[in-house]
Amino acid sequence: MNCRAHGGDGNWRSLCRALTGGYSQVDSTVDAYLDPDSFAKTPSLPPSPFKAFGQEVILVSFGSGKVKSTPGFDVIRQLPSFVCFETSIKPGSKVDYTVDLVTCIGSVILMHKDEAVIQRDVDFIRYMETINGLFIFETKAENLQRPSGDLLVFDLCTQPNEKQNRPRHHRVFSSDGPSLIRHMSNDRPELRGPLMKRMTTVDSSKECVILVDPYSTGCCIAQEMIKRGFSVVALWTKNFAPEMKTHVPLSCGEMKYFKEIEEAKTLVETVQIVYKAAEQKRVVACLAGGEAGVDLADALSERLGVRSNGTSIPNRRDKKLQQELIRKYGLRSVRQAAGSTFPEVEHFLKNERYPVVLKPVESAGSDGVKLCHSFEEAKTHFNVLMKSQMVNGGDCPSVLCQEFLRGKEYVVDHVSRDGVHKTVMLWVYDKRPCHGSAFVYFGCIPVDSESAEAKILIPYVRGVLDAMEITEGPTHCEVMMTPEGPCLVEMNCRAHGGDGNWRSLCRALTGGYSQVEATVDSFLDKQEFARMPEKPPSPFKAYGQEVILVSYGRGEVIATPGFEEIKTFQSFVYLETGVKPGSMVDYTVDLFTGIGSVILMHHDEQVLQQEIDRIREMEKENKLFVFKNNPALLMKSPSNIKFDSPQPTTLY
Repeated sequence: MNCRAHGGDGNWRSLCRALTGGYSQVDSTVDAYLDPDSFAKTPSLPPSPFKAFGQEVILVSFGSGKVKSTPGFDVIRQLPSFVCFETSIKPGSKVDYTVDLVTCIGSVILMHKDEAVIQRDVDFIRYMETINGLFIFETKAENLQRPSGDLLVFDLCTQPNEKQNRPRHHRVFSSDGPSLIRHMSNDRPELRGPLMKRMTTVDSSKECVILVDPYSTGCCIAQEMIKRGFSVVALWTKNFAPEMKTHVPLSCGEMKYFKEIEEAKTLVETVQIVYKAAEQKRVVACLAGGEAGVDLADALSERLGVRSNGTSIPNRRDKKLQQELIRKYGLRSVRQAAGSTFPEVEHFLKNERYPVVLKPVESAGSDGVKLCHSFEEAKTHFNVLMKSQMVNGGDCPSVLCQEFLRGKEYVVDHVSRDGVHKTVMLWVYDKRPCHGSAFVYFGCIPVDSESAEAKILIPYVRGVLDAMEITEGPTHCEVMMTPEGPCLVEMNCRAHGGDGNWRSLCRALTGGYSQVEATVDSFLDKQEFARMPEKPPSPFKAYGQEVILVSYGRGEVIATPGFEEIKTFQSFVYLETGVKPGSMVDYTVDLFTGIGSVILMHHDEQVLQQEIDRIREMEKENKLFVFKNNPALLMKSPSNIKFDSPQPTTLY
């Protein structure tokens, strides 16, 4: 009980007068002390129904950052029902996500004789909040990392002397060392691969395969080869991060290679080491087991005289070179410039339309890739990249600056043999605006091979493979479907990453194979590769997708009941996360603030959709986690809001 008048600066006074037909607590208070006759005439209760419609709308922030301007406030003042607006937010203010009344951003009084007008104006304000239309924030370079569980957290691997300064929450569902938590369904027999042992020669036990930098999905390929009776030698390239050598998918368990060897100073010396490691066995294949191994695998396989993409194109990982090759081939490519010094790209950055994308010329997946909204941001990130060491070892030789492609982003996975390209899966990223970020990944969804977009994407990607003279092995191509048609983002000359967690899903969708089996067939089983379809079946033989989990809350986690529920789903296949009791979780605005990844698959589409909907419901209601109570988050009455500024702005 507050023994005084309603607070809030009395901004509600005109609303109350309209609702009651002429009086408010202010007028009645004065009457109570100074005009007993008027007080006696005041009704004991407000009229019912009210004589008008209205309410106070407390504004909620769905974004964070430094405010550049407040266009939404001007729009609110033009609403038909607008009465009063109080806020302390102005250009230069710092705004955070609203989680309580301390972090709310203002208060609006609305009143109108027409109830429909009030509801329309309230709905419009709520819509502006959700799209972050109230403010324009000062821009900052945005992470454009794509979902790929085969990358260590950037600073964990590349800046070991700065681990103590790592952010409190960073891409917890990728391979974050020993804190990674992975769960796989063990009670669904349809997820287990065939236990057949196919032979390609009289005795495969006398044959040896060289896998260069086998990590993530590369371990799945190695394991498949071992199951078929081949001896696998792991060849690690120079400067390869030690942490990556221990990056083994949960499905593979402990890897037992025939031998593990290191790259020598020269290719000739490396060949000698390979033959020595193989002992009396015949080397029948050499391929990359991860991004860093592509160049050496091409050179070594060519020298060994086994199936190879060769070295006529010296560095296929070079993203700038990829674009130049496809441009010469007559395919749509991006506008770009690259250099190891800033003056080499300065002209491009001064003349290209913003935002622009900056990335290392060589990188695994999308480490270091950022969207820069201004020349100053681009210059800053250029210098960061040139000083940083990439995840896969070695210094960043140069930085690539590219136009920002607008459209839907697809992934097209192939396996090739003798220049025959077979599409093993197509995916589309589910990206949505969330928490002030324009691009938050919500999932990765399989695409039907007979869909309109697939009929455009598949020929385009096969053209890219031909332009890059890729004739052998797996590839993982990222393509943007722009209004002008498909355009290459980058071609990864190795298998799809993500620890191969998609493997059982792909087997169910295709009826028995994935890129892993197809890769082994392309190198070691000509007949089986020939029998494999040119593209996945249409329709798929099951339903499924990867669901990337999004956090709608912030705090210290004390329990993860949502994860336990997900593991009971009928469609559950796999869950990967780094969140556990004691972890700090923040709002998801990019993959560094992602909280996990779930693979779901079921033969009933309705079951799948219901369980996806349940995940999204748990996210929005913050039921994935139980957070530790924070006494700093004080509960306050709306009438007692104290804005950050001692002199809030009040607009009438």
